[in-house]
Amino acid sequence: MSYSTDHLRTAGKISVYASLIGIFVFAVAFIFNLGAQYVPNVVAQDVATTSVTVLNTAPFWTASTTEIIESSTTTPTNSGDVVSWQAIGTDSNSEDYWLLICSTSATPTPNSSAPPTCTSGIQWARSGTTTSGALATAATTTLEAWSESNAWFGWICDANSGTPRCNSLYTQGTNATNSSPFFVNHRPSFSLFSDTSPADPGTTVTFNSTSSDADTTGTQDTVKLIVCASAGFSTTTDSCTGTTLGSTTVLASSNATATYTIVIPTQDQDYSAYGYVIDNHGHEATGGAHGTDSTLTVNNVAPAVTPALISLVQASGTDLYLTVESSQTTGFTLQFTATDNNSCYTAATTSEITGYDLSIYRSGVGSTTCLISAGAFNANNCYNSAVATSTWNLSCTASSTSCTGSSDTSVVYDCTFPLWYIADPTDGTATSTQYPTQNWLAQVQAIDDDNATGSLYESTVGVEVRSFLAFALNTLTIPYGALEPGQQNDPLVATTTVSATGNVGLDKSVEGESMCTSYTSSTLCPNSSTSTIPESEQRFATGTVTYASAVALSSSTVQQIEVNVPKSTSTSTQATNNAYWGIRVPASVTFAGDYYGQNTFYAVQGESAFW
Repeated sequence: MSYSTDHLRTAGKISVYASLIGIFVFAVAFIFNLGAQYVPNVVAQDVATTSVTVLNTAPFWTASTTEIIESSTTTPTNSGDVVSWQAIGTDSNSEDYWLLICSTSATPTPNSSAPPTCTSGIQWARSGTTTSGALATAATTTLEAWSESNAWFGWICDANSGTPRCNSLYTQGTNATNSSPFFVNHRPSFSLFSDTSPADPGTTVTFNSTSSDADTTGTQDTVKLIVCASAGFSTTTDSCTGTTLGSTTVLASSNATATYTIVIPTQDQDYSAYGYVIDNHGHEATGGAHGTDSTLTVNNVAPAVTPALISLVQASGTDLYLTVESSQTTGFTLQFTATDNNSCYTAATTSEITGYDLSIYRSGVGSTTCLISAGAFNANNCYNSAVATSTWNLSCTASSTSCTGSSDTSVVYDCTFPLWYIADPTDGTATSTQYPTQNWLAQVQAIDDDNATGSLYESTVGVEVRSFLAFALNTLTIPYGALEPGQQNDPLVATTTVSATGNVGLDKSVEGESMCTSYTSSTLCPNSSTSTIPESEQRFATGTVTYASAVALSSSTVQQIEVNVPKSTSTSTQATNNAYWGIRVPASVTFAGDYYGQNTFYAVQGESAFW
């Protein structure tokens, strides 16, 4: 018996399960046919080749997509910075894969021999081809135009060249902070920058900005103003690269301000001040005013004098001693320290403090009377710098070493001056001088290079002008005239005039010698009744009294004459007063001729009541 058999070829796409069933059936048939060889009647057969195409499968998630650096409401990503993601995908065929970040949940489009693409929305980022099972990363630089909150969906797709596949499931992170959405922190706006100067050193300047931040996700963003002394701002540290003048202490939702207290000293000129605005996440502002220079103007201020550093002295000690009669005593000194909050140096490295006005006066006259004017000058009690040096030769020089640089505020002046012989004394007691409870003071005002004049400051410690007892006997002879023995001057006829050449009122004391024709200062008169006129025959008084009522002169006792010469008050004319004299020629004198003698006068400080 014979069989006619057609050879059949099947082809198609089947599952692996169908292929296994086919192999089993083939094996059974083979065994059956093999056994049939021993059957006498052999059956004719042929072979059918089977085929199947196993489809590509998508990679599966080994590690879900997460943000590498958290981008959340509390730590948003600044515009211009990078947001990055990571994930791990594994492919059953060990093929490379891509991590794709899309803005929607629509399944992305895999592309043959090309990277996958997002089907809709925005494609935030895509990794490079990544080995199966390895960590894939994708990143994007955020833009100012993007929304604050941005949803993201992580996908993985393989790199199969024939039928590429994307996993049908997306992932969006595994915790609350590194998961979708990511947040973009936008730059605050900054349009105007100004300050409240001009201002004085030591005062506070406020810097103002027109600034705001529109971000509100989570909480309303705030703004901070930072003011730098020079252009330069570090976006890494959010601080000035140079000196910081001030910054906002309490963050505001808009119009941030900052304050700066101008240090002492600061030279009077314009200074740069650069404003920078950041938000509470440290993001720098946009706008034309960012980093703009606001001119900080520091005023010129008048210098001052430190009262405790006004020192009025004499080279020989603390009190002031007059030593020159009828003229000026030199050698008195005044030292004072002037300070200027603009510095003792100008910006041009010249002296900021360039001048002074001062007066020296008896305290009872007072600072309000002894003004800095020529009309106030009085050699008795008020000396001031407004008069010419021919009247009062004051000279003051700034110390060349006291001002050490622009950071120093002070300069020391050393002055020399004279005092006239009539300067009021302030020592003594109520009966001996006129002003024993007073003293002498100085007041000074400093002047700067802009002619700004400070206030007058009075010394805190006074000094005494000492009494200066000095006189001049203007009458060098006492002419009694011509008398016969037994005659006398009656009333008293001769005078002696005394001038006060110091600063006190005067009385005078006197003692005398006998008179004879042979008298010299080294040869006294002999004790002779016929050729010597005893000193007691001379008599004196303060007026033209009779001879009998006058006081007899003594050679052994110094006797005071109450002439009561007032204190001199003029530098050109001294106060004076007279004493009156008379003599009697004893009847026993028989030797005729010109008789001579010598009377000695002593100055006595008069009672102050008669000054």
